[in-house]
Amino acid sequence: MNDNKQGIEELKESFGRVYDGANRLQREYDLVKEAQKLDIPFEIYRHLYELRKEEHIEPYPKPKHWQETPGKWSEWFIRLPKNKKLFLFRKGIIKLVQSGVAITAILGLVNYIIEVPKRQKQSHYQAWQIINSAVGQQGNGGRIEALQDLNSDGVNLQGLTVIDANLSGINLKKANLAYANLQKNTIQQANLQEAKLYYANLQTAYFYETNLQGANLQGANLQEANLWKANLQGADLWKANLRGANLQGANLETTQNLTPEQIRAAVNWDKAKYSPQFSQKLGLLPETPTSITDKKGKP
Repeated sequence: MNDNKQGIEELKESFGRVYDGANRLQREYDLVKEAQKLDIPFEIYRHLYELRKEEHIEPYPKPKHWQETPGKWSEWFIRLPKNKKLFLFRKGIIKLVQSGVAITAILGLVNYIIEVPKRQKQSHYQAWQIINSAVGQQGNGGRIEALQDLNSDGVNLQGLTVIDANLSGINLKKANLAYANLQKNTIQQANLQEAKLYYANLQTAYFYETNLQGANLQGANLQEANLWKANLQGADLWKANLRGANLQGANLETTQNLTPEQIRAAVNWDKAKYSPQFSQKLGLLPETPTSITDKKGKP
């Protein structure tokens, strides 16, 4: 390693002795002389001499995600010394001029990025068209895909109206469906985990084996809804209307803000799953004695 360093330093000193003016004959003579002095073949020495002015460029940034690329590269370029920027700029211009394909690709990429919001807005408009045009149809009518696409793009579905449709298997995890009107829909084996469904109209909807875990159902109308084997763990049912709802096999073990009065207004409520404490409130389990005393009166 030290020998290499000494060799490079010696080479740099040699380059400093070569004439660097307009007289090409003098420069060629100095190149031959210095090559002989260092016992290096002339062509190799000349090549090394021509490389002497090339600047070392800091390693290119390698962002983990493509979204970080513009920022990382901008920071990297700003930190470069002026002479390195000029060197890179000259080199880049030559490369681009030599490759019309590169220019086309870059322009295409820029145009694609600019058009992203416009394309997304258009896709949202088309999705809403599908949902609205399917009103009155009892089948899917393309609504499942349309609703899933809107939700995955973070579109607010609050106040959505879809009545008497088959939305089985739909995935609307964390969707905002507050005040939505989904009455009479078949939404079996669907994923509505952590969805916002407060004050939604879910009357007579069919939720067989649907995941409603952690959903906000405050004030929701679940009158005569079929919640057979539905997962309601962690769901908030504050003031939800469960009158006539079928709770057979439903999991309500960690449901929040639920009262015995709400449960008793439903049907098959005695065949649902509750926490031991809530089961006692419903009279499904005998009360556990607070203490057991022996003959001497000691606990």
